[in-house]
Amino acid sequence: MAPKVSHAYQTPNHDISKSRVLKSALLTVLSIFALLQLGYHCLWAFKVLYNNSYGNSINNLIFGIGTLIANAGISFKALTFLNEKLIDDGIDADHKKYL
Repeated sequence: MAPKVSHAYQTPNHDISKSRVLKSALLTVLSIFALLQLGYHCLWAFKVLYNNSYGNSINNLIFGIGTLIANAGISFKALTFLNEKLIDDGIDADHKKYL
């Protein structure tokens, strides 16, 4: 007969700091804002292509689609940078406590 275990396995109680929650909330709000802004920019880019707002087709592609691609790239890089600076730095310190 196997020995009885008096306590079942329980996961350790992890406390999340308030500053980390606020940083995550800020990053979430910025991500939602970036998605809304990219959606609006996408609609604007299609209107530029459809209405020929900037004259010939090359100008419309550069101003419409080119700025959309640049905007998406800059937004992605900015959110990635903020994620690394605000949240990722604290993960290593949190994990080192439990090693």
